[in-house]
Amino acid sequence: MSDTKATEAGRTLSPTTGESVEVTGSRDKLGVWMIIVSCTTGTIALLVSYAYLWSLNVNGAWAPTPGSANWAPVWPFWVIFTAMLIATLIMWNGYRSLREGKVGAMKSAALLSSLLLLGAFIGQIFQIARFPFGPADGAYASATLWLAIANGIWLFLAVFLTAAIFNRTRAGRVSVENPNHARLVAMFMTYLCVAAFLGCVFTTVMQESPNTNSPPFGTFSQ
Repeated sequence: MSDTKATEAGRTLSPTTGESVEVTGSRDKLGVWMIIVSCTTGTIALLVSYAYLWSLNVNGAWAPTPGSANWAPVWPFWVIFTAMLIATLIMWNGYRSLREGKVGAMKSAALLSSLLLLGAFIGQIFQIARFPFGPADGAYASATLWLAIANGIWLFLAVFLTAAIFNRTRAGRVSVENPNHARLVAMFMTYLCVAAFLGCVFTTVMQESPNTNSPPFGTFSQ
């Protein structure tokens, strides 16, 4: 059963509310923006924590051995981000194609995006497993690990959403008349790319702490 139906005037209605898809699409878009704002608070918290611990370097405990710490290789961060970016661009292209009446292009875009994101998710799990440190090996290790875990969670969600768009497009529930869900997923993927890019920048340029005269704090030490 399709998610949309035509009225006598040729307009397309949502069967769940009886409103036009333009009205429900606008409301859904607002909801996605609210989700993005909510998720952004968590992303900012992780990035601020990373930058704060890096700059303060309390008791010299930012890294296990200052000057010779086992930093995480930066290239996997950028490879994962690149896969996310390409998947997002493909999803946006699929949405634009759908608006032009090319349903097959939307299905192909959603499928390819889903596969790229699945590869990125597997890569993220592999990267976490290969980190040259554990969560207790200094503040850098803990902060980096949580950034990677958070990105892995978002990737898992993105795989689910893009696969859902593929299946819903095949079933006719995402269509030329009602393309809104494809656009909303592409919007959310764009946010994920921005968050992943910032994480890449932080983990690339913020390794060795610039604070060599780290302040003491109680008895805490690495």
